[in-house]
Amino acid sequence: MATYEVLGSQVSTPVEIRDARSWFSTFAVPLESARDLISYSGLEPSPMMGKRALVSLGFVRYVDGDLGPYHEVVVAVIVSAPGNAAEKKKSGETGAFIHQLPVNQPFTCAAGRDIWGFPKFVTDIEIDEGVHRDTGTLKIDGELALRISIAHGVPTRLPDTSLAAYSCGDGVLRRTEWRLDGEGSRGRPGGVKIELGNNAFADELRVLGFPRRALMSGSMRRVRMTFGDAEIVDLKPASNPDPSESIVGAN
Repeated sequence: MATYEVLGSQVSTPVEIRDARSWFSTFAVPLESARDLISYSGLEPSPMMGKRALVSLGFVRYVDGDLGPYHEVVVAVIVSAPGNAAEKKKSGETGAFIHQLPVNQPFTCAAGRDIWGFPKFVTDIEIDEGVHRDTGTLKIDGELALRISIAHGVPTRLPDTSLAAYSCGDGVLRRTEWRLDGEGSRGRPGGVKIELGNNAFADELRVLGFPRRALMSGSMRRVRMTFGDAEIVDLKPASNPDPSESIVGAN
């Protein structure tokens, strides 16, 4: 447990999210394209059927938590645990490398970057919940970057989850244990509509073949999360710049 000063306020870990609503989708993309996208991290996408990697797109409405209420959009790549082949085989761990994590509030942006090295930047995010579909819209400098529309699925039961979340802010690879549970889960195959804008954020997704069909999608009506301290991973990533710095509006 540690305490950090963020914009004049104290934040202690583990950070608790007591109430949030989340929407998520998973896509199979070309392995080499995913590898190129996150090469700056030194991590490897976890291969699926040899030539594919998994990318997750999602959006979250945070209602009650230690970082206050805010909206978030997530672009993540499923990765293998770092280390040599023997260590990877022994651990069997996969994790999520957080490649982009825009938010709409400055406090969570500062906390995310300072505590965990997450690639957060402040921009406009709208979440609209409809009768048959829910939509997250990301705008950068007032222009559309990404719109994700997810159809309502059927009720499902998801187990409590613990996941390794990786980040590479300022060229430092970090691993954070992320625990979540909740209720009101829904899921289905496909069910996602993607609209891209004309900017650097959207162009990164085009390189991965977006818009494309989702493998699956889902939502959780109420999510609880816990974020522990970030651990620095002893791995030397490439010297590519932090991707959030290349996005217009990042700060």
